[in-house]
Amino acid sequence: MICRNLIQALASRFSAGDELPETDRRIRLDLLARVKEQDWTDFGDRNVIVRDGIVHLWGLVGAPDGRTALIALAEGVPGVTRVADELIAAYG
Repeated sequence: MICRNLIQALASRFSAGDELPETDRRIRLDLLARVKEQDWTDFGDRNVIVRDGIVHLWGLVGAPDGRTALIALAEGVPGVTRVADELIAAYG
């Protein structure tokens, strides 16, 4: 868990979007807009990191369907080359 938190902290220095290459910034903003339209999740913007077209999703998800849906949303964004599922299941 500590290693995962360290990786997220290092990667998140690029999460604000200002320092990102334009393509990564556009991917991140597009994905955040798509997530915001969903009434079934309150997935936060600090949990989305994009580097070199790879979307990293971090944080807790409450149900398997929610995890699948978040990954599918990310995969549907133009320019995404891969989704790294760093999500933590809060379900048993």
